[in-house]
Amino acid sequence: MTASTASASVLVVGDSLGLGTEPALRAALPAVAIDADSRNGRTSAEGVAVLRERLRPEHETVVFDLGTNDGPTAVALTTGSLAAARELAAGRCLVVATLNHPPQAGVSIDAQNASIRRFAAEAPGAALVDWHAAAQSTRGVLRPDGVHATPGGYGLRGQLFAEAIQSCLTGGGVSGGGREAGATPGRRASATKRPAKRRARRLDPLSSPLEARLLEAIGKSLAREGGPLELAAKAATIVSVAGTIVRASVVPRGPEPVLGAPD
Repeated sequence: MTASTASASVLVVGDSLGLGTEPALRAALPAVAIDADSRNGRTSAEGVAVLRERLRPEHETVVFDLGTNDGPTAVALTTGSLAAARELAAGRCLVVATLNHPPQAGVSIDAQNASIRRFAAEAPGAALVDWHAAAQSTRGVLRPDGVHATPGGYGLRGQLFAEAIQSCLTGGGVSGGGREAGATPGRRASATKRPAKRRARRLDPLSSPLEARLLEAIGKSLAREGGPLELAAKAATIVSVAGTIVRASVVPRGPEPVLGAPD
């Protein structure tokens, strides 16, 4: 963990996916203060109200992990909520994610995800976690409902969000109202942060077993950059994340609520 992230604070607003992701996210970012507010069945519109209430000056990055409960037919609702979240974030880096959802009334999630990707590509300071691409290219990530993640899937999801947050916290200065970095798809590369290297870190298909592939990716991150102190800090993070993934793989989780059901 770099010095610039040692006192960082992040606000996470999410739904049941946020609840499942939170342990792995905290393990991956042990030095970051994570203020999480996730609830089963929460829609993006409800999340905007929570963001308005919970956002504080000390929150340097906002994670708006919502949209799944809107459903594939509610493209306009999700798009409007993302725009409202961006306004509330007021120049902070805003992390958003693509969605996984079975077709609803014959409508696939594709239009919803296209809208989210377009928002991330065009909104200043937005970072995209392409969770849909990761889930489609990795066996064993999603449960049979096509929405919620498996234990190993939540481990991967937490690491992807951690990388996006890390890029927000270390990715450069403010330009056009938001932070810029290139560590995740949808982000424009910062001219001061070696964009060629960071742009190469886009998600690609994971063909090996989930835990081995995730640890391999973290190991490659160690080799990319940083002095001895930073490498030692990253090594400690690897031990923590690896423990979380192994525990998640052997300890069964209880069933999650049906999508959209009340608490």
